[in-house]
Amino acid sequence: MIFAEALAVLEERQETKIVLGLGRVRAHLAVLGDPHLAVPAIHVAGTNGKGSTCAILSSVLTAAGYSTGLFISPHLLTVRERISVDGREISEAEFSRYMARALAADRKKSLTYFELLTSIAFQHFAGRNCAVMVLETGLGGRLDATNVVPSPLAAIVTSIDYDHQAYLGDTLKSIAREKTGIFKAGRPAVRPDLAVLRRAPLRGNPVVVAKPWKIVRTDWARGHQLLRAPSGKSYALSLLGERQGWNAALAEAALDASGLVVSHDAWKRGLAKVSWRGRFEAIKIGEKTLIVDGGHNPEAARALAATWKQSPFFKKPARWIMGIMKDKDTAGVLAPLAPFIKEAVLVRPPSPRALEPVDLAEFVRRAAPKAQVTIERDPATAIAAWKNDKRSPKVAVCTGSLYLAGAALKVVG
Repeated sequence: MIFAEALAVLEERQETKIVLGLGRVRAHLAVLGDPHLAVPAIHVAGTNGKGSTCAILSSVLTAAGYSTGLFISPHLLTVRERISVDGREISEAEFSRYMARALAADRKKSLTYFELLTSIAFQHFAGRNCAVMVLETGLGGRLDATNVVPSPLAAIVTSIDYDHQAYLGDTLKSIAREKTGIFKAGRPAVRPDLAVLRRAPLRGNPVVVAKPWKIVRTDWARGHQLLRAPSGKSYALSLLGERQGWNAALAEAALDASGLVVSHDAWKRGLAKVSWRGRFEAIKIGEKTLIVDGGHNPEAARALAATWKQSPFFKKPARWIMGIMKDKDTAGVLAPLAPFIKEAVLVRPPSPRALEPVDLAEFVRRAAPKAQVTIERDPATAIAAWKNDKRSPKVAVCTGSLYLAGAALKVVG
């Protein structure tokens, strides 16, 4: 099988088709010799912050000398981003080889898009003899394909808010119940000190993180911020965003509880090198700056708004290039951002789930009635028009969907 054929198989399985449950994946992995049992895991769920937390864990563990597998979702530029070892994406040849094995063990074609990728990830990490793997849930936790891992070194829930209610329930309590389903009896269960999680039924040995690391200083030009841990030690983190103090604190608690040995020097080197694109990523384009942020639900939009207010871009005119999925809480996403939107260009993210820009325009006009609203045919056209027009604002913010973030990054490189 060549890489193009592997991608074609994925497309046939339709990324938007979601069938939660563990039975198919367990049976499939058993045919493959249970590769998910070969490597100890740190498991991460949450409404937001889980990707950044996974990236921090992976970078720090690699710096500490552990061969570390990382499985994330979704991807921004290429599906191979989802599966990496020590910061290196799985190769096309390896991806294709493990896809062929997965398909041979899926004669009835019962696995979903995400489940096939989960199988490839487990095979790859076992084949590379990884010392540890960091797993991000795809949706929820309790019935997510990654939850076949029976006894993780530690499990983390980063946050709880409304998202994917059709699958996780329409109350914070039900969402918390689904996400904390990754906690396992007798294993460290790491979570922030949130009221909704205090009320959730928890298995495992609770490790409660009460405070985030403090953001001491932010270097907006270089995309770094200086964080101070409760120990008093300071670290340079190569990620922007108000929420990163929480993500670092949760990662630290999980590593402390896991029994893995990570030195202060490994923390410093790992945090300085961590990469996680499309999360308040400020990209210089000549004299202009494009900020790409995948904020796709109300909690993520609130985090974007908080970071925006603290940034040097806050007082400058900005064009907001926006696109949202039709199954999202559009009004909830727009509410925290509306006070800043004076000029909005609406586009359709590259996904069959995308909300049509004409429909998004109605939401924007209600949320920000004084904003100038226009529609462009696609993200590339919108970004090119902003970049090439000398009269346009020096700053643009591209947000509302991870699919839109990926499209923007493809345009600017």
